[in-house]
Amino acid sequence: MIQDLLTNIKDFLAKVFTPKTVAILAALFVAFVAVVILFDQVIMPRYTRHGEALAVPNVVAERYETAKELLEMQGLEAVKQGEQYDSQIPFGYVVDQNPRANRLVKKGRRVYLTVSVGEKEVQVPNLVGLSETNAEETLKSLGLRVGEREYKYVPNEVPKVVIEQSVPSESFVKANSAVDITVSLGEPVENVMVPSILGKTLESAKREIQRAGLTFGDVSYQFNQSLLPNTVIDQSPEPGLKVSAGDTVNLIVSRIGESN
Repeated sequence: MIQDLLTNIKDFLAKVFTPKTVAILAALFVAFVAVVILFDQVIMPRYTRHGEALAVPNVVAERYETAKELLEMQGLEAVKQGEQYDSQIPFGYVVDQNPRANRLVKKGRRVYLTVSVGEKEVQVPNLVGLSETNAEETLKSLGLRVGEREYKYVPNEVPKVVIEQSVPSESFVKANSAVDITVSLGEPVENVMVPSILGKTLESAKREIQRAGLTFGDVSYQFNQSLLPNTVIDQSPEPGLKVSAGDTVNLIVSRIGESN
């Protein structure tokens, strides 16, 4: 039975794929290949030249005038679409373009450019008369920060308020700029009590010493694996002692690694 089936299949194929049929199929295949080659090598290049398709150059980070010249050299039109702040790209340089670089467009196409106006600037507020905490919060809310802090006794001044700032109010500075402040300790005094700063961070200890009307002195480092780095281990003079205003407070602070 299987032998009969195979014989029937052979007879069918012999009838279908005659030499004439094979010749026709071969001719059709050759014609198809010829059409593909013609379309790829002749028709498409002519269509591209007819439409004058151009690759848009990359002009981001170029000066606007330069970007305009580059686009015009390619037969494109530069249009300034707008401006925006940018902390990385300087004033007058292109931040963005549309269409994007390497897009194929027709000659004469408009390319819209966004130009940087530089990093955003912030107006400095008036800090004089604010408490130290309020001054810090005010600067932070505007994207600024407190820089160096100075504490000093000033006759006829309310204690614990800002009496000076390093950058004048209403002036403009770059975002994240620091403003130094001077904080009043009030009326001058002869003696002050040494604050306890054991266990505080070095930066916090420095601030506490200055707020007490004392001078931040020498810092020595000592290996201590049980404490975080820059933690105050010891201080001199001891906490609670009365000393003259302006006296120096020296610290021993933890560090990672063996001390020299």
